[in-house]
Parts: sequence; structure tokens; C-alpha cells
Amino acid sequence: MVTSLNENERRVLGSLMEKSMAQPDYYPMTENALVAACNQKQNRDPVMDLDGDDIWNALESLRTSGLVGMVLPAPGARSKRFKHEAETHFGWHKRERAIMTELLLRGPQTVGELRTRCSRFVPFDDLEAVTIVLDNLAQLDQPMVAALPREPGRSAIRYTHLLYPEGETPAIAPASESTHASPTVHSAPPVAQSNGTVQQEIENLQSEVAELHETLADFRKRLEAIESQLL
Repeated sequence: MVTSLNENERRVLGSLMEKSMAQPDYYPMTENALVAACNQKQNRDPVMDLDGDDIWNALESLRTSGLVGMVLPAPGARSKRFKHEAETHFGWHKRERAIMTELLLRGPQTVGELRTRCSRFVPFDDLEAVTIVLDNLAQLDQPMVAALPREPGRSAIRYTHLLYPEGETPAIAPASESTHASPTVHSAPPVAQSNGTVQQEIENLQSEVAELHETLADFRKRLEAIESQLL
């Protein structure tokens, strides 16, 4: 089983998992759509500027590892599409995939932040429901998440995924400090939330437009092929 991914691989895998849950009508994803998704400015930390070669290299590495599969284009079409295999490879159910998606795309987060941000994929009834999933992921034979040391002045502990390569994994909190901490939700001001929502909608539309451009190009190719046969 894969135990580490580089920064580009984490971003590509997280973007595929996000799209599969948040916008299944536009999934599997084309390479161009992945470029747009990976470089979003909202719901991403850090913000990245990956090009087509970066995405392709990450996809090839993930395919070799069994974490990504290619969906061949329909007859006459040219755009290959890609899907994640996280559920098959890791055995993650939907709530686990939701939490791992957020951790891969946005880095360490508190229980409250995870509950709020994962709600766009799957509802969590309360903070305890998030904690249960985190505990399950932390207690696997190959742990997938861990708590970070408590930050000065903050009561809530942040959690991180453990798919970092050697040398990148942040310091992990001692077990006595990481269990059953009192989670605190830090809500953003209403205006900031509104602006973030609008920006997310814009970036989702940009991703959809990239998909539509590729679909239109495929249709044109197929129409030209039909016309050449008729003439």
C-alpha cells in the first residue's frame, strides 16, 4: 500500500477525490480540468501553479501506484479522463474519503474545521462523528492521520494526514495530548464566508468550462471524421 505521496501527487489525488464527491457529473476528470482544479485559490493550502506536465507526471506516478485509473475516450473522442482508486486501494468509506480529501487539499485542520468543510461532501451530525472517523484512520495498521502538538493559545488540536514523504511529516503530538481534546470551531466572518463561496463557484465554473471545451473539441473531431467519410 502507498504510504507517501509528493506535493503534486497529493494535490492531484485530493482534487480527483473532491470532484468525485462534490461534482460527480463532471467526473472522471480530463487533464485540463485537473489543472484548473489543482490550481484553485479557494479550498487549497498551499495555492499551487501546476502546468500540464506537472499534472501528467503526477497522474503517471499515481497510476503506477494503483491510486488512479484512466478512462479511455469514447470512439472518435480524444480526451482521456482519470478517476481515483482511493476506495479500492485504501478501503476508505465516504466519510474517511471526505476527511482525507480535506487534509490533502488544505493541510492540518481542527475537528471543527473538518466538520464544516467536509459538509460539502457528506454530513457529520456533530464533532464527535468527525472524531470517530479520525480515530479510525489513526488506528489503522498503517495510520493515515495523527494529531499535531497543541499550538500556544489554542484549545483545539489540529490533525494532519500521514502521506508525506520522509522528511516532510510534521511533528506528531504525544498520545496523551492527542486524545479526546475539546474541539473548538473557529467560524469565519459572514462576509469572508460569502466571498469564499462566490470564489469557489467561479472556480467550479472554470473547471466545468474546461470540460465543455474538451467535449466540444471531441465532437468537432468526430463530425469532421463523419464528413470526410461521406465526401
